[in-house]
Amino acid sequence: MMGTTARVEDFRACFGKVRPLMVNFIACFGVLPAVALVIGHALDLEEDFMVGLVLMAGVNGGSASNLFALLAGGDVALSVLMTITTTLGAVICTPLVAEFFVGALVPVDTLGMLRSAVEVVLLPILCGVATRAALPATIEKLEPLIPTLGLGTAMPMIGGVLASNASSILGAGVALHVSALVFHLVAGLIGYYLAGLTGSDESERRTVAIEVAMKNHVFACILAAAHFKSPLVQTPPATACIWCPIIAAAMSAYWKRRPSKSRKEKTLESDGDRSVFRMATP
Repeated sequence: MMGTTARVEDFRACFGKVRPLMVNFIACFGVLPAVALVIGHALDLEEDFMVGLVLMAGVNGGSASNLFALLAGGDVALSVLMTITTTLGAVICTPLVAEFFVGALVPVDTLGMLRSAVEVVLLPILCGVATRAALPATIEKLEPLIPTLGLGTAMPMIGGVLASNASSILGAGVALHVSALVFHLVAGLIGYYLAGLTGSDESERRTVAIEVAMKNHVFACILAAAHFKSPLVQTPPATACIWCPIIAAAMSAYWKRRPSKSRKEKTLESDGDRSVFRMATP
């Protein structure tokens, strides 16, 4: 679904918002896997759970982040760009992240993961972009329905992940649930403050925070099932399917009560104040 909503202009727009996009990309594939490893060690997770948590931390952002960015008063267009860039980046980066961070713990089929990433991530996006290019008028008419269709197709997949891992989720113990909860909370805080340090305004900071906090758990489960021997590796991303939306919804609810102003709005407001000051000054 993402490919059909992506235009060439969206990719060109990436060059105008380099800083928040880079913060999101580096956090997604560089910072968060290390955070997951630290959390796993701190909570003394067993090896398979540790691998699953790190694998989940190194996948791309989830498309549901676009909805939560809207609810939080963030920059929805920027959120979509972030999801697109990390989704494309996951084709190469996720297998490398797995090899680098957990290759010492368990054997990692890097080439196999690369093939899966191409099949599950890259090809659908390319097909979507090609479909939009070939049938622009049709896609334009269907575009209002695409988010609903995307949600409709995602829900059965998420439900399938939860159902197939229900027993392992219930028997995983408190530590795994705490690790999933803490991971997504810390990820959001990291995104928010890193965006602030690089000069992003409040709207962009909220967008980066939500994008960094949310992960493509279904993709992580697919990789875990296809390329790791132990079925327990699937349990952390399946468990996080529960906690991630809760964290994102809490962030959105908190920020919704605190309307943000973009840098442009602040500039216009400041210019207006200066004009009033000049008019009042004799």
